[in-house]
Amino acid sequence: MKRVITIISILLCGITLSAKVKPIEERPQDVITYSYNLRSNHSVSSTLLGLEYSYEGKVSDRWTLIGRAGLVPIGFNLYSSPGSTYFSGDMGFGLTFEGRWYSNIAKRAAYGRSTYNNSSDFVSLRLRGTTSTDGIEVSFTPSYGIRRTFGRLWFHEATFGPKIGVNDDGMFLQPHIQYRIGLAF
Repeated sequence: MKRVITIISILLCGITLSAKVKPIEERPQDVITYSYNLRSNHSVSSTLLGLEYSYEGKVSDRWTLIGRAGLVPIGFNLYSSPGSTYFSGDMGFGLTFEGRWYSNIAKRAAYGRSTYNNSSDFVSLRLRGTTSTDGIEVSFTPSYGIRRTFGRLWFHEATFGPKIGVNDDGMFLQPHIQYRIGLAF
């Protein structure tokens, strides 16, 4: 578990450091003003466990609505005994609706940074329903995330926040940390 947390921390630091901007004093004054335009796109993405198809549609200037369907991670288990240690993960079918507000996309465009394929920081509200052998789970996750693109079609994003949900055992509150890599077209 310490290795997973360390890897996620390193990835988040790398993404944050790659978004470093120049102070206004260092920029030439006759630079062309950059503009941005959120894109609607289809994508296939993967997390640690799972594979999802999604459609991100532009709603307004900085808002998008995302619909996702596919296999999603439900839970992770770490078993340890004096003789052995192993890790297992469970998957189920999931249906997700997520509203996103891209918070610094205008600032990235003003500094000449790439905003291609909605490359920006964002705040999201996610509603997800999942199925498993234990029953149905419905969760709500407000989160903060960072999305960056590399190449023409590839993107990666990291999100974190609290996950509030209901399942057959009752209500729960869990931390949400997720890294997603995908192909947008």
